[in-house]
Amino acid sequence: MSVLVTFDLDNTLWDVDPVIVRAEYAMESWFEERFPGFSDQFTSAERDLFKAQILKKCPEKASNLTALRLDIYLLALKKFGLPSEEAKSVAEAALAHFCEWRQRVDLFPHVIEVLESLYQDFSLAVITNGNADVFHPYIGLGQYFEFAVRADRIGVAKPDAQTFLHAAKLAKLDVSQIIHIGDHPVDDVFGAASAGAKSVWFNRHGARRWDEKWGSHSNAEIHSLLELPTVISSLVG
Repeated sequence: MSVLVTFDLDNTLWDVDPVIVRAEYAMESWFEERFPGFSDQFTSAERDLFKAQILKKCPEKASNLTALRLDIYLLALKKFGLPSEEAKSVAEAALAHFCEWRQRVDLFPHVIEVLESLYQDFSLAVITNGNADVFHPYIGLGQYFEFAVRADRIGVAKPDAQTFLHAAKLAKLDVSQIIHIGDHPVDDVFGAASAGAKSVWFNRHGARRWDEKWGSHSNAEIHSLLELPTVISSLVG
């Protein structure tokens, strides 16, 4: 039986919080060098208000974090006093700078080891709601994955079943042939189940207890990525 093993990225292959913190610090410096006073005027709280305004007007952008961030930068720059055309070009340059920093991740222990092992026997792919690019040289994992399904590129986000169905279509497999690994009980576990795929819940260090309100249980639970090859083999067998 052919199997496609798909991975979530943020908080599955790396801790996303420090990545975003570093990227946001880099953006503050980037804006401040070009527009002194910008970062003081448009704090994270102010940007959160812009985000709420944008999502209220365009709720569909919730699944496209890249476009949403661009709109936030654009709105802030216009309020700072830049004319529309200049604001657009600066916002695009700022987004490119953020996206470069967004790729500077620190992999969890054993990621390479586990991917190397799985790569020998299975096709691997990515299904993510974030805007990390697994094929970017900073991340350096592109050689293991056949493709990546990103919410900001297909217009829907997990737990929508379409994300998993899209992966199945790209792999030319039935969705029941997907085994998805992720940390999020709803986006990854419930999402996979609703599409008809199997799932492995990565509950790192066993730090969380399952809450029935999350919905469907995973087919397996792991506390370390080192457990994954054995678990995948058991689910296939």
